[in-house]
Amino acid sequence: MARPKKRRWHWLLLVVPFAWCVAAIPLVNRIDYVFGSIPFLLVWMTAGVLIGSGAIGLVYAIDRRRGDLDRV
Repeated sequence: MARPKKRRWHWLLLVVPFAWCVAAIPLVNRIDYVFGSIPFLLVWMTAGVLIGSGAIGLVYAIDRRRGDLDRV
């Protein structure tokens, strides 16, 4: 018997790193602020890497808990 297909709404979390790094860059690039001696754009992109890694880790943890890793 075929197993019912599970919804994977949590995969929408993977849009967050895209929106952070690609869609928001034109807006953030206009900010002329220096955090210490580091430009704001570099701080923004570094935070994007951390947030993107967190989103990917969260999706992985949800998939592992639901048992979806074997099916993908």
